[in-house]
Amino acid sequence: MTILTIKIPESELSVVSEFIKERGGKILTVDSEDDLTEAEFKLLQESYKEALLIKKGLIKGLPVNELWNS
Repeated sequence: MTILTIKIPESELSVVSEFIKERGGKILTVDSEDDLTEAEFKLLQESYKEALLIKKGLIKGLPVNELWNS
């Protein structure tokens, strides 16, 4: 099965949903990025910056065994 992400007007949701269900598909709802609090968004930004630094080799990431023992 293939997963397809589409953005449609709210007014067309029922028509598209019925079309997909008639063909055996499933509708998976995903929360919008607008649901993030300001604090969550800042943490996400910091995490992304840290991941980039690890990827560039500028800082060292934690080994998995240290994560489980914390």
